[in-house]
Amino acid sequence: MRKPILIIVLFFALANVLEAQTKFYNTTSGELIFGFSNAEYQAPKMSDLPNNNSNGNIAEAARFTLWFHFGTYWHYNFNNTIGIYSGIANRNIGFVTMEKASLGSNGKVETTDNVKWKRRAYAIGVPLVLKLGSFEDDYYFFLGAQYELLYHYKEKEFLPSGKRKYSSWFSNRVNRFLPSVFVGFTFPKGTSLKFTYYLNDMMNKEYSYNNALGKVVSPYKYLSSRLFYFSVFQMVRWDNTTLKKGSVERKQLTLL
Repeated sequence: MRKPILIIVLFFALANVLEAQTKFYNTTSGELIFGFSNAEYQAPKMSDLPNNNSNGNIAEAARFTLWFHFGTYWHYNFNNTIGIYSGIANRNIGFVTMEKASLGSNGKVETTDNVKWKRRAYAIGVPLVLKLGSFEDDYYFFLGAQYELLYHYKEKEFLPSGKRKYSSWFSNRVNRFLPSVFVGFTFPKGTSLKFTYYLNDMMNKEYSYNNALGKVVSPYKYLSSRLFYFSVFQMVRWDNTTLKKGSVERKQLTLL
């Protein structure tokens, strides 16, 4: 845990020193995320699945989120066509499924129908991005990779009697770190479109607990839960004295 934190601290210190050079600049952004997953159960025996679920796809509709998404990034442009950037960003990621209801505290199932489940985690990540295009025109393609720390997990199960909720900091129900890759395009005025794909499951296949009947259950052992999403965001460039867009100087914030 200490090593990733030390790397982040050193990165910020280096970025603040280098930002004074003309080729370095800082941007911030939010993000609108339309998330999906490949959620499905695949077990050798049906009895191995939790809550009497069946093998097959359980993914539901897209999951739209805008809170809490915030990122700050440091860019370095080698010239007008090639550049890189990195930074730190917070996101709300997760997926929605339709599957069987869990056991109640009385050891009974409230309904035998499929019900909606929502699982999400707040994640803080560090990306490394290559960008190619015309930076004076704010028109470029980018691709990169990111490593995220999942620090708060929450799930909701929508039962006929109401919602069952569970949440936890640094929960063992999810994998602590998730790598991802992404590609995207930035248009003039700074609006960007991005596609992100996670390289590992969100849920921890090794997690287990004792249910209301005292039976050891491994709910995610046979669950595929890789995420992918499309997102829209706007980069905003700040400078305390003058803010630049291409070769034009303006005393206001600049959308990149």
